[in-house]
Amino acid sequence: MLWRMEWSQALRQKESYAFLIAWLFTLVLLGGVGQSLPVATAYTNIKATLVTVIGLVLPLFVLLTTSLKWANELESKRLRLLSTYPIAMSRIILVRYSAFLAAQAVVITLAFSLASFLVSLSLESWLTLWGYALGLTAYAAGIGTLIGVAGRTRLRAVLYSFVLWVVVILLWPTLLVATLTWLPYGIQANAMVGLLYLNGFELLRVWVSAVSAAPDLFGAIYESFIGWLGQPLGAISVTIAIVSVIMFTLFGATFMLRQEGRHD
Repeated sequence: MLWRMEWSQALRQKESYAFLIAWLFTLVLLGGVGQSLPVATAYTNIKATLVTVIGLVLPLFVLLTTSLKWANELESKRLRLLSTYPIAMSRIILVRYSAFLAAQAVVITLAFSLASFLVSLSLESWLTLWGYALGLTAYAAGIGTLIGVAGRTRLRAVLYSFVLWVVVILLWPTLLVATLTWLPYGIQANAMVGLLYLNGFELLRVWVSAVSAAPDLFGAIYESFIGWLGQPLGAISVTIAIVSVIMFTLFGATFMLRQEGRHD
């Protein structure tokens, strides 16, 4: 019953359909340009551009949407009213997270399905991009939930989400390189691989690149790792890392809401 309520509420959100239109427009524009204008394909890799656009836009949208939703619930005291019902807080969070994820999965699947009729890409490419978009959505929704609960107000939720997006999406490569310069040369390559698993957004981007491109895309010292990441075992390791962070963020949000309930 609760899941159906959250599911129908998520489907009624206008932001989802605005995102669907924007998403469809972006996919058709980039894919159509590559299809009808060969010089554009020679100038830039259309598929790589799609990966870049998805990796930049989708995390920010999901972070803002989920964090604002939870902050709004806390500001309006609706969450406190819901907590009076005999439902565990962990179940409330899990139901809302899964309902939001299911609604976004429908939107993403619909956008990719419609775009596939207009843009000529292989089925494998569409499935890879679809999996990438779905992974980013699940990961960002978990972090957005924690940010919304920790921020408590809509203003702080927006601020925290934007700062996090800047750090983990825009500044991450620079921060990573700056950190590695302090380490001995012999362990820098291994440290780079280890630190990659700290940032799920970057991990998913490297994974989709490993699946879509040749292993030598990232340089000779990473060829073996990129080749392994593109295999089923590598995909399993990425899935475990992403799911672990999601569970951690949902558990953290549950813990903070329980602590808040004890102080009321």
